[in-house]
Amino acid sequence: MNTITPQTRLNSSPRRQAGLSLVELMISLTISLFLLAGITTLIVQQSNSRNELEKSSRAIENGRYAMQLLHNDIQHAGFFGEYAPASGVTYTVPSDPCNLALGSANSGWTTTPTVPVPIFGYAAAATDPTAATTCGLTNYQANTSILVLRRASTNAIAAASAVAGSTYLQANRCSTTFGSLFTIGTSGFTLNQKDCATPAPLNRYIVHVYYISNCDICSPSDGIPTLKMLELGDGTNTILPLTEGIENIQYDYGIDSTGDGSPNTYSATPLTADWVNVMAVRVNLLARNIDTTRGYVDSKSYQLGSLAVTAANDSYKRHAYTELVRAVNPSERRE
Repeated sequence: MNTITPQTRLNSSPRRQAGLSLVELMISLTISLFLLAGITTLIVQQSNSRNELEKSSRAIENGRYAMQLLHNDIQHAGFFGEYAPASGVTYTVPSDPCNLALGSANSGWTTTPTVPVPIFGYAAAATDPTAATTCGLTNYQANTSILVLRRASTNAIAAASAVAGSTYLQANRCSTTFGSLFTIGTSGFTLNQKDCATPAPLNRYIVHVYYISNCDICSPSDGIPTLKMLELGDGTNTILPLTEGIENIQYDYGIDSTGDGSPNTYSATPLTADWVNVMAVRVNLLARNIDTTRGYVDSKSYQLGSLAVTAANDSYKRHAYTELVRAVNPSERRE
């Protein structure tokens, strides 16, 4: 009988890994470094783009917000509650817009009657053009324009609710009372409504002075140009920061020379006799980023109405805006 001898099994176990060579390790590290550098560059670029987009968006939003504030207040200029100045009323241009000494030439109000112009402005000056008045526009940004708006609050209150020290306007609605079309002051509100028995409501009298300050927080100065508003009417002069990053504002005033309520010409420096005929305001505004942009230099010239403003070769990005706003109350009285 033949015997089958089993063959010897071959050793099938795998060979042990001998490891990476030095050359392979260096190639792997080099590839990893290239990948890491690319990812890092991408992240940095995305971060810088996001930061620039955020800065530009903030500047655009600040510019639009400043425009909206001015738009709303210009439209309300000349609103005096229930008192509507007749066509024969004399309008005056007070020499000191921040002095509300009633009965004086500064307030512009007398029972003759005379009424102050609703809109007045100071053209750009190297120094504060209101320095000789009581306005006290601290940290005024040189060569920027100033806008003065006069109106009454749209919220009427009862005469018994008058706050001490605040200036109110009360209109006479009683047909049997002669010689008093209105009362303006901090007290003495004795005029009545149409029934000649019920006290007429009061509207707080407001004067707003808009100007550019060279700082938002000024002690110590942060160097951020800011649109600010000086508000009068409560017995004190209150300065309110409105929008930071607003670097320059220039105004062109629409003058109605035909008496139909529509502007015929525009001027940045109306004559004294023309302020009563201002029916619209063209707002020209320049806003800049609050933070600089590395590698960017702005040397462009921006046309703000009739004035060209050249950037200071700095690293701030800027946006220019312009809007024509109708003064609703003065113009509608002429239509």
